[in-house]
Amino acid sequence: MGCLLCGSAGKYKGRAGYNDFVVSGRSYAIKFCQRCKIGKTVPFPDEAELRAVYSSEQYREDDGKRFLTPIEWMVHALRIFRCRRVERCSEKGRVLDIGCGRSDFLSVMAGRGWEVTGLEMNERAADYAKDALGLDVRVGTLKDQRFPNDHFDAVTLWHVFEHFRDPALLLKECRRILKPGGLLVVAIPNRASLQARLTGNGWFHLDVPYHLYHFSLGNLKKLIGKGGFKYEQVNNYSFEYNPYGLLQSFYNRLGFRRNLLYDLLKRTKDGSPRSATVYLQIACTVLTLPVMVPLSVLFSYAESFMGLGGSIEIYARKGNK
Repeated sequence: MGCLLCGSAGKYKGRAGYNDFVVSGRSYAIKFCQRCKIGKTVPFPDEAELRAVYSSEQYREDDGKRFLTPIEWMVHALRIFRCRRVERCSEKGRVLDIGCGRSDFLSVMAGRGWEVTGLEMNERAADYAKDALGLDVRVGTLKDQRFPNDHFDAVTLWHVFEHFRDPALLLKECRRILKPGGLLVVAIPNRASLQARLTGNGWFHLDVPYHLYHFSLGNLKKLIGKGGFKYEQVNNYSFEYNPYGLLQSFYNRLGFRRNLLYDLLKRTKDGSPRSATVYLQIACTVLTLPVMVPLSVLFSYAESFMGLGGSIEIYARKGNK
């Protein structure tokens, strides 16, 4: 199959350090198109494998809470800021959040007067949103929902775009269901960011094999343009993703158990036994956090100032194409 973005055939090549991702006993690599530099996870998971991933215990959030209580308070505040960013670009109306997860963003949007709809692959998360929050959250693909043409005022994809097998087809369907001039918001990790370059395969936001494609800003802008959208603004700083992404990547790069800090912050633990080495890594992490947290915040501001932030948010309009 040719490249998703530039159409070149047989030009994906591996890079040193990106060939040794082992998940559930299966090995994965990231290969890059030699023409446009977009990254792709290999072997490429099929639909059945993806359904299994999103029904796994890793994505289980029966009560809608993932992290310890103080972190959840911070997440809620960040969702409010996320809603405000959307409202600066769109009148209140109908919004579709694709890959809505536990629907905390939709819950805040509904409280602010939006008519909200969510789309999610994980049935448990969708059931929680419907039963506990009373939200319209559906399970399945976007195409299967058969939404009317020109139906939504805004469609948002918060760090889910890189999970789709065919992002070009997804953009085509988003364009169909958006009203003329409707807003599209796509947020992704920036594989060309300074933190990604410095930490290599330790970068927290690689998340192989769940992330199928690995985009730079140039990749994403070109793909969105080909999809019939005109981008209006780009934000490459996210307090929600950038400082923590750098912090966790630093510990990963030191050789600590991958994403150890992230696991410590979650409410549910994996239950696997911890060795003396892991306990030593936990102690080192806790002791160095008072220094590393402010350094991560400062560094993430600096990389964003240089246009190399760890994440990208693009706000685009449905064009006349």
